[in-house]
Amino acid sequence: MADSERKRPGRPKRTGPVRGTIVSLKGTTEWKAWLDGFACHCRLGLADTIEQSLLYYAKKRGHHSPPKR
Repeated sequence: MADSERKRPGRPKRTGPVRGTIVSLKGTTEWKAWLDGFACHCRLGLADTIEQSLLYYAKKRGHHSPPKR
């Protein structure tokens, strides 16, 4: 079998700058359940929920918009 036949399709390689972890949060299991519930309510993943919350808060506080994540 040729190599190209054995390869399974996957996610394409990322282009652009390397991204790293920006924030890591610690909390209780109750707080995590609350955050999961809020994200579910918003129909978003955790990262998108936090990002949109930060965007909203920054705008309300009169801070400029962030660069693209």
